[in-house]
Parts: sequence; structure tokens; C-alpha cells
Amino acid sequence: MLFTAIVIGTVLAPAIAFVGLPIAAAGIAGLAYRGHTSLAALAAAFGVAVVGVLNVSDVVYAAPVLAAVVLAVVLLPRRSMQAVVAALIAVFALANMTADALFARSKGTTLAASITQDSQTAVTELTKALGASASVETIRTLKDAAGVVSSAWPSAYFQTAVFVGVLVIVAIAWAARRVDRPVAVPPLSRLDLTPHVLWVFVAGLFMLAASYASVGGAGALGVVGLNLVLCARTLFFIQGISVAAGVLDRTGVGLGGRILALAALAALDAFTLAVSFTGLLDFWVNFRRLPREGAAPTVAEPDGRRW
Repeated sequence: MLFTAIVIGTVLAPAIAFVGLPIAAAGIAGLAYRGHTSLAALAAAFGVAVVGVLNVSDVVYAAPVLAAVVLAVVLLPRRSMQAVVAALIAVFALANMTADALFARSKGTTLAASITQDSQTAVTELTKALGASASVETIRTLKDAAGVVSSAWPSAYFQTAVFVGVLVIVAIAWAARRVDRPVAVPPLSRLDLTPHVLWVFVAGLFMLAASYASVGGAGALGVVGLNLVLCARTLFFIQGISVAAGVLDRTGVGLGGRILALAALAALDAFTLAVSFTGLLDFWVNFRRLPREGAAPTVAEPDGRRW
């Protein structure tokens, strides 16, 4: 059953990564933590082969991400969770971007040009749908949004990879608990990102500021800076959601209430950035009073060790 789950998850991964990869990860962890790591790797390789039979171009995505998941399962019990997640995010984002770039190239264009064209087409179609009800200000706002999408698309790959990476780690931790091999994955309410993520935000701000100066490559600096700031905002959002989860735990809110509350906060953050700003402040304020040793968070493992 676990072998089959790995194959099914691998086949689903290119089309529905946030469903397929967690299924495959749970199956790989279930086998590996029972002492069958080689069988888990074989199942992942077989799944990639099936993907190649169905659509050979999808192997560009499936092969590296499944290899990364297998390595994550092996390394998670002995390495920092945040380091493992960072590696997963990097592989997921690069594999997704590479696959889309090759697909765009097969159509005689580039990934950036394809995304720009798609965003402009979406604005045109939406403007037509609004018809006479669309004001000049609305049309200008839509065009500005299309411009941001055309510049900020790399950060979208990062954000997607973060979402999928979190689900994969949750799936691995769930499978580990079922075979009595718990790994050092803290609950959401105690998740504490390394403060090194602040450097991403600082670098992005400096690049954005430099883009307004009369220097060569100012436009490129602005694009890179914007993407870094958006990537940092995603990390701050995760930290803010963790703070909110800690508050909900202390107030004794049930599982259903916590899910609804966190979903509402996620929707609120899309318009106000309140959750992301809370996550940014938490690096200094430490709202949950978590034990912090230098720059690294500490979480007790079941056997008393710390990671």
C-alpha cells in the first residue's frame, strides 16, 4: 500500500503538487522509517518512470522533487528541520520554474514573456467583461497589477514551494508518528523561524532603494528587490500565523475554531499585511516567549534532546 501511495503521489505531483507530493512523502517516510529506505527510493523512481511514460516533459519536475523528498525523509531525523525545509523549497521552486521555462520554450517564447502575455491577456479579458462599468481608475489598477505580476513572478514560485514544502514536512511527521519514529517537527504554535530570514528582507529593501538612484541596472535592481521583499513577506506570514496559533492554543480554542480563525487571518493578511507585520515584529518582541538561544530556535524532542 505504501509503495502504491508513493507511485500515485508521484504521478499526481506534476499536475497537483500540493496533493501528490504530501502523499508520496507520507509513503516514503512510512517505508523508510520501517527500515525500507531502498524500497522507498525504488518506489519513487518507479513513479518517475510512470510519469515519463505519461508525459516525458513532466520528468523534469518529478525527478528532482522526488529525489529531494527522499533525501528529506532520510535527513530529517538528524538535521535541523528548517535546513531541510529550506532545501526542499529551493528544489521545488527551481524544478517548477525549469519545467515551465522548458514548456514556454517549446512554444517559441520565454517564461517571463509568457507570464507577461498571460497577465496582459487576463487584464484585457477582465476589462471586456466589466464593459462600460469599468472606470478609468479601475482599468489603471488592473494594468498596474499586471505589471507587478510581470515583475514579481519569481516570488510566486517561491511562495508555492513554501506551501508545498510545509505540507510535505507535515506528511513526513505524520507518517513518522504512526511508526513510532517521531521527528523534530514542532507544532505550528511553537514554530520559530531563524532570524536569518531578516537578511532577505533587508537586501530587498536596499535593492528597491537603489533602483530609484541614477545607476546602471536600476530597473533590474528594483525587480530583484521586489521579489526578495515578497519572499520575505511569505516567511513573515508563516511566523505571524505561528504567533496566532500560539495565542489560540493558550485560549483553549478547539481544532475547528483554530482552523477558521487562521483561515480568517490569512484572508485578512491579503489586504492588510497584519499577520505578516506581526511575524516581522515577533523576531524582536518574541510574543510567545519561546526559548531562543542566540539565533537558533530550540524545541525539545520526545527523548529530551534539543535541535
